[in-house]
Order: sequence, then C-alpha cells, then structure tokens
Amino acid sequence: MAAVVLSEAEKLYIVHGVQEDLRVDGRGCEDYRCAEVETDVVSNTSGSARVKLGETDILVGIKAEMGTPKLEKPDEGYLEFFVDWLVY
Repeated sequence: MAAVVLSEAEKLYIVHGVQEDLRVDGRGCEDYRCAEVETDVVSNTSGSARVKLGETDILVGIKAEMGTPKLEKPDEGYLEFFVDWLVY
C-alpha cells in the first residue's frame, strides 16, 4: 500500500479538528450519519443489499451457482466476479 505523506500544516489541521470536536462537514467527532440497510432488494440474485449512509447509496447483488471444474484443473474451483459502479 502506498504511504500517505502529510505536511505539517495538514497534520496540525487534523489535530486541531479533533481537539475542537470539528469535522469538515460540520459534524462533531462523535456525530454519526444515519444508516439504512435493506436486504433482498434485487430479485434475480442469490442475495442483495442496499446501504444508505448519508449521501452515499450502495447496492450489492451476489449470484452463486455450482459449475463443473475446468478440464485443465479438475480438482480446483474458480471464481468470477464483476464490479460495476455509478457516481453521480
């Protein structure tokens, strides 16, 4: 993982924010955003969920099915996955 380098000014900004109980978005350090969780929201999946956290909205669907191993690796399974996202 890449190292994050902060300047002394950035470090001071963070420390003062914690000391003064402030965040950039106006919340206090112990304030949380309301979270909503729904399950089974996509009908053609083996499982799905939708999570809303503040302005963030995440939808996840999982499909699982049994298949036969590939001929060249008969004793091994395999996993395929796809990721798709939309940013507003």
